[in-house]
This record gives sequence, C-alpha cells and structure tokens, in this order.
Amino acid sequence: MLTSNQPGTVLQFQAKPGMGDRLFELTNALHFTGDPDGPTDWVLCRADDDPDTLWVFEFYADDASFERHFADPVIDANHEEVIDLLAAPPMRVTVRPAFSGFAS
Repeated sequence: MLTSNQPGTVLQFQAKPGMGDRLFELTNALHFTGDPDGPTDWVLCRADDDPDTLWVFEFYADDASFERHFADPVIDANHEEVIDLLAAPPMRVTVRPAFSGFAS
C-alpha cells in the first residue's frame, strides 16, 4: 500500500509521431534495471485516443532513495534514448500520495 510519506513523480512524455510503441517498450524496460533506489511502485499509462503520449506514475520507498535515484548519473545515461524519441520536453511533477487503492 502506498503511504503519504512516499515521494513520487508524475511524468508526461510526448513521443514523435509513430514512436509511441518504442517509447513505451523502452520506458518499461528501464524499470527493470535492478536499481535499488528505483521506484517501488509504478504505472505506465496510455490514453486510448493518443498512442504517442506516455503517462508515468512512480513512487519511491523514501526521500533518501528518491534523491539517490535522481542523483545517479547512470540514470541520465539510460534516458538518452528516451529523450531522442520525444517530440517535446517531458513534464515532471513531484508528488506524494494522498489516497491509494494500490496494495503491495
């Protein structure tokens, strides 16, 4: 179950036309790198009418792991191909759960 002390991010990525499938495949794969500070809970979402837009919801164990994850230079290197697939800069908002239906 997500708790209100877990930091998270909501991200929106707009792929170049026709590159939505590759963006989803790559982004999904990046969640399986074995990073001990990576998100503990995450969801990749796609609107039915917009296959080239990716919505990502990620939550981390605690503030320390969140900070270590985003300070890791390997993370930036892994995201270079993601950036190359984008039609516009990504949107990123830091959030915390207020209510959750997720169960661990």
